[in-house]
Amino acid sequence: MNSHLSRSSRTILLLLAGIIIAASSGSAAAISLSPVKVANGQVTVLEINLRDLDPAASGLKARFGKNTIALFQHPLKPSGVYCGLIGIPLSTGPQMGAIELEWTDLRGPHKARVAVDIVAGNYKKEALQVAPRHVKPRPQDLQRVKKEKKEIWRIFASSSNTRLWYGRFIKPLASDITSAFGTQRLFNGQIQSYHRGTDFRAKTGTPVYASNFGIVRLAKNLFYSGNIVIVDHGKGVFTTYAHLSQIQAAAGQQVARGDQIGLSGATGRVSGPHLHWGVKINGYYVDPLQFITVISGLLGQSRNNEIVQ
Repeated sequence: MNSHLSRSSRTILLLLAGIIIAASSGSAAAISLSPVKVANGQVTVLEINLRDLDPAASGLKARFGKNTIALFQHPLKPSGVYCGLIGIPLSTGPQMGAIELEWTDLRGPHKARVAVDIVAGNYKKEALQVAPRHVKPRPQDLQRVKKEKKEIWRIFASSSNTRLWYGRFIKPLASDITSAFGTQRLFNGQIQSYHRGTDFRAKTGTPVYASNFGIVRLAKNLFYSGNIVIVDHGKGVFTTYAHLSQIQAAAGQQVARGDQIGLSGATGRVSGPHLHWGVKINGYYVDPLQFITVISGLLGQSRNNEIVQ
């Protein structure tokens, strides 16, 4: 084997107390995950420190499963320290997953695999009664749903390449949680699904606020979600606000953390007035409350200021 191939293939992964060191030809990049163990439906932060690589690395890419992970400069640390948010699909069973890394330096291309310890989440079950139309849609409703799914897919596939969010994420309103993320649901005793958001108790007309800075990508009525606002926070991060009685934002509008974007309601497939709040990370819905905790940890902040004032 020639020396070039020997060097470019000599990538060693060491896992110790949650810290992975990727060593290649004597140079090292510190790679960490936080949290180290992550449940299905949760998010973990990948942190990569390329500052010590010699020669300097370029073209850093990360993938988890079929999805590319959007990497961004760490909000607090020096230039050369990158982060990526890894959302674990709710459907994933317990396993040792892997994040695939690639980068290039003067010695050539390099690859590494970062182990992800995925554990089973503790999710509940519930039964709900909703309008029969939202359990057995009419043919025209099915056509509408098909069209809406394509529109939403295009939105989630085209997140801004710029990180638009700044600072902590906040809850969209201050209220009790009526249905947690990941709950297995049975609608009218027939249709089973998994809850991909967090529901807050809110009587019709309660103000709803944007969780962070971003751009509104969708503000309209959908068959299942009712009146919904979808905000793109950049780098693969989206928040959704569903079942609104009134939309107070428009597609293309820039919003700041705490801006009022609507009023809670009971539109779409619901059993009563409430707010459904969702967070999607690089293609997968994750637990919004755990996401808040992870971002607060990334920023070195406590969780005392998460609820909108």
